[in-house]
Amino acid sequence: MIKEVAFVAIAVTDKERARKFYQETLELKPSSTAMEGAWVEYDLGTVTIGVGCHPAWKPSNEGTSVAFEVDDFDASVAELKERGIEFDMGPMETPVCWMAQFRDPDGNKLLVHKRKEK
Repeated sequence: MIKEVAFVAIAVTDKERARKFYQETLELKPSSTAMEGAWVEYDLGTVTIGVGCHPAWKPSNEGTSVAFEVDDFDASVAELKERGIEFDMGPMETPVCWMAQFRDPDGNKLLVHKRKEK
């Protein structure tokens, strides 16, 4: 029945602050916009990240996490630190990956992640 992830949605409270964070700090490129810019989609490989601002939809720092796969884990962590990102978990190594967790301006959990070769 379920065969893949269509999108991951991230609720935000300020569409301009979110746009600046996701497009400038994380350098994601928007693939579509709706609701006068209150909903922006970013296609990353086969998954879409939807960032939305709607009064009925509130961000939660205990909600969904999104892990962004990167080519160079150490360089990505260093670059985010240079841009003022503070990590609240890691960087750390597990048997299958490296990861570090940070937050967007609304407290949503995001991670940079690098899979190990199998």
